[in-house]
Amino acid sequence: MNIEIIEECIEKMHDTFDRTDLEIECTKIGQKLEEARYNPGAVRPLADCIFSLLMAARSRGYKAKDVMESLTAVAEDNINKNWKKMPDGTYRAI
Repeated sequence: MNIEIIEECIEKMHDTFDRTDLEIECTKIGQKLEEARYNPGAVRPLADCIFSLLMAARSRGYKAKDVMESLTAVAEDNINKNWKKMPDGTYRAI
């Protein structure tokens, strides 16, 4: 992964667009997840979702590198948790 290219693109898009806040990016993520649902062979819509999350983070002052470092910490925490399936089909750490 080339975090520098990702950062450069995020900055350019953030400067270009009128709004890149959580509300706007949430809408985009919903649209891209719907696209992914109906096109299970394509990874691009999922990558677009991640990009929108990084754009939302940028609107709050976080760099992509910061988000990815936090993602690593979350992954490390999750490895050591025990998970229970809930009645609604989701999982909760116990």
